[in-house]
Amino acid sequence: MQLSIAVSSIAAVGVVHAFRSPGPLQLAAAVAVVAIAGGGAIQRFRDGAASHISLSVGIVLLSLSDGGLVPLTDSGGPVRIVVAVLAYPFLAHVLLQHVSRHHLIRASDLLVDAVLIGAATTVLFQASFMRSVEQGSTVAVAAPSLLIGLDIALVVMAARSLSTQSARRGALPVATAAAAVLAVAHALSAMSVVDGVSAPTATTLLAAAGVLLLSVSAFLAANAASRTLVATEPPLFSVAHAGVLVISVLASPVLLAAEVLRDVSISTSVAVGSVLSAAVLGGHVVGLLRERATSEHQATHDALTGLPNRLLFVDRLERAVAHAERNNSPVGVLYLDLDRFKDINDTFGHSAGDLVLQETARRLEAASRKEDTVARLAGDEFAILLPHVRVADDVVMVANRILRSVTEPLTIAGQRVRGAGSVGVAVFPQDGMTPAELLAAADAAMYVAKERGGDVVELFSTELAASAVTRLETETELHDAIEGGGLELHYQPIVDVRTGRTCGAEALIRWHHPERGFLAPGSFIPIAEQSELIVEIGEWVILDACRELARWADLGHNDRFVTVNVSSRHFRHDLVSTVTAALRSTGADPRRLMIELTESTAVDDLERVASSLRELRKLGVRAAIDDFGTGYCGLQYLGDLPVNTLKIDRSFVQAMTPRSAAIVAATIAMGRSLGMSIVAEGVETAEQRKFLEAHGCDRLQGYFLGRPAPVADLLERFETEGPFRPDESTPLVTFDLPMEDEATDDGQSVESVV
Repeated sequence: MQLSIAVSSIAAVGVVHAFRSPGPLQLAAAVAVVAIAGGGAIQRFRDGAASHISLSVGIVLLSLSDGGLVPLTDSGGPVRIVVAVLAYPFLAHVLLQHVSRHHLIRASDLLVDAVLIGAATTVLFQASFMRSVEQGSTVAVAAPSLLIGLDIALVVMAARSLSTQSARRGALPVATAAAAVLAVAHALSAMSVVDGVSAPTATTLLAAAGVLLLSVSAFLAANAASRTLVATEPPLFSVAHAGVLVISVLASPVLLAAEVLRDVSISTSVAVGSVLSAAVLGGHVVGLLRERATSEHQATHDALTGLPNRLLFVDRLERAVAHAERNNSPVGVLYLDLDRFKDINDTFGHSAGDLVLQETARRLEAASRKEDTVARLAGDEFAILLPHVRVADDVVMVANRILRSVTEPLTIAGQRVRGAGSVGVAVFPQDGMTPAELLAAADAAMYVAKERGGDVVELFSTELAASAVTRLETETELHDAIEGGGLELHYQPIVDVRTGRTCGAEALIRWHHPERGFLAPGSFIPIAEQSELIVEIGEWVILDACRELARWADLGHNDRFVTVNVSSRHFRHDLVSTVTAALRSTGADPRRLMIELTESTAVDDLERVASSLRELRKLGVRAAIDDFGTGYCGLQYLGDLPVNTLKIDRSFVQAMTPRSAAIVAATIAMGRSLGMSIVAEGVETAEQRKFLEAHGCDRLQGYFLGRPAPVADLLERFETEGPFRPDESTPLVTFDLPMEDEATDDGQSVESVV
């Protein structure tokens, strides 16, 4: 409503002026603004409302100023010229709106082009007119020359965007023609001043035609508003465009130089045009330099922490190595990775993780020297360049100081959390001669530090180099095995003490390596644990075990279960969804599944683990604590975790010293008092079996009862024994997601890790 009133008010001013000072230009302006107001009302200003107002104001100003066709020497001429000049910012705004509908071009770039070329045009016309008028009359042609330059600036703004087909069919060609017609009218006016005669009637008619064309362009723009036009980005550079700009920039200084050499006085308009061109160009160049500096900073620095990124770090490392070669001095490279950073993201959220990264960056810079470079390479990985060190031992000293700064406690969401990191150290020249070699060496040392439990500094060595190569090769081959069917499940029988029959089996993963044969989990699971491969392996094991359960049911063995061990990483990757999807896709009975997790897995994130196990219990899937007695699971945790089975670790069963026998007996008694089933692992002798049976153990597992074997051997065992027919009080399922296979080099029993 307010927009309609504004446009109508402007139109009323144009109409009143047309009645008071009738003329072709005034009548055309009145018709134009009334038409714009009517068209805007019909369209309800749903698109381009600001353009309607700007165009109306510009046209009215041209009407009030007689289009700037009045010489400066006439009464009131200077005022009318100023009013005419004021119309052009509004007309330029309209053209910018038209252009933005077709091109993703910055308004500043378009205005710079228009101003430079317009200023050059003004100077050229002024210089040419000066040769035909008397010295005292040069000011008379200044106004027409300025208006011609402004007209050409409008033409440049419109024509600059006529490269697309949609723009050529819309309002821009009409707007370009309108500006060109106005330029011709002002040129004719200037020529009449030069000849000392009044402006011909054709000049006024041309100006009126230009005004009408402007209103037509407004109608075309409003009509196109309902269509979705795809804005395109024009070429950033073209030879023709560059040539025009260079010529426009050089026009003013060349003319000035020529006039000075000819000892001719310089007109005010030429001087002003030259200054204007220089000011616009200088401002544009300064803006481009600032943009370039900002772009280069963004390209070489991390947006979150403000630290140099990998690109800048490598560049500085190259220069440091080159300097060290000339001076025969060492250069240190530290590679830092935050320990358990993913746990922070999962527990407190990514915003808290970002704060930890920023605080880590601040601490690293505070613990480093001014000449050192601290960079964030990726994720939670940082690198520190130590140039100008005297001896290699200084690098280790700085690395320990860096680690101490990272391990200081910090507050996250109101909770104090102790930081931790693993630091790998490489020194030029003994650990590498190039930046790539030094970074790879420090990275390899960092991974060894993580394998040692983290929160430690590790120096690179030749043994580490071989280990790093082996690890990378194993990761690549293991990924191919997951996708190419190189993994296989073997099953170790679990025997029920009361019936003496096999009640289920534990799924143990094997890798059928094309060169090394069947590999136990101990040779590849630790490597998979360091990456997301462990999650992929876990998903594969769960799905394949469920598929086997469904097949067993079809064969009549629906009274047996499968156990699978799970990794702590899998709990952070929505284990419930993985199990649910596997059950649905295979049709397996969830009561025949049991999730096994180690004590350390439960303690690491008790709340998350307990929540996941409760969701699984709703599905019918049960849970067990594996390797009980070797971790940190206190008795209070057993009350918080929805588990129904304890698996006594093999180390207690196989030792069977008086002390370990007492621990086994006490564990069995405790478990039974809590209503839990007890499974003893690692049973390898008849004496161990008798002891466990005598003390009330529910199930047994170990080499004495059966080694891990392919599923065909297990099914044959089922057929030989016949139906299991478990007691109703006995849990039906033990689903162990392999978490940590305890394979040994001599081929003893192995439990898979997922």
